[in-house]
Amino acid sequence: MIGIICAMDEEIGEIIKSMQNSNSNFFYGFNFIEGILCGQKCVVVLCGVGKVHAAMCTQTMIIKYNPKFIINIGVAGGIGENINIGDIVIADSVLQHDFDVSPFRPKGEISGLDITNIPCSSYLNNKIYNSIKELSDYSVHIGPIMTGDQFINSSDTLEMLNCQFHGIACEMEGGSIGQVCYVNKIEFAVIRIISDKANDTSHVDFSQFVKYSSKLCFKLIIELLKQI
Repeated sequence: MIGIICAMDEEIGEIIKSMQNSNSNFFYGFNFIEGILCGQKCVVVLCGVGKVHAAMCTQTMIIKYNPKFIINIGVAGGIGENINIGDIVIADSVLQHDFDVSPFRPKGEISGLDITNIPCSSYLNNKIYNSIKELSDYSVHIGPIMTGDQFINSSDTLEMLNCQFHGIACEMEGGSIGQVCYVNKIEFAVIRIISDKANDTSHVDFSQFVKYSSKLCFKLIIELLKQI
């Protein structure tokens, strides 16, 4: 069983439409769609935006379906001059930039786990990279993805986060999904298509490019399932 988690309707719609022999089950506020996609038994769910929604959804998926892998895919704001709208970002680790109990611990370090960067599955990341090569000529970046309960819309905030954590993208779910998977010993991956640059015009760029980015999410999931 492979779990697929998305935050927004735009990201998940095409995936659900393509599933065969699907049925839905409603647990604790989340509608889980179980079925076959590219010959793989999958469960797909819309978690909603933000860290708490994502964590609740992930733990429920693990309890009810016990997936071998969990894949979180969607859009994100890109960080860095060489990361542009339409590029694909693969997380080698995820972190929560708004987890802050300093001065007792460094900012971002998760109490109880005593780590800042939660490692993603190298097995899945290799499969993702191979899948992207099968699609077309997309720019691909691998590095830390930063999660926080805020839509970054400020060049000053972006620069501060980049200096603190050296992430290559920012979003609102991956870090909490990663934490739940890490505690439950489930291999996971976080994939993002860049929809904006997380700067002062990010709200404009996001609105224009989210549909394009979401279509690419679907193509990438299909190729990835062929590789696993």
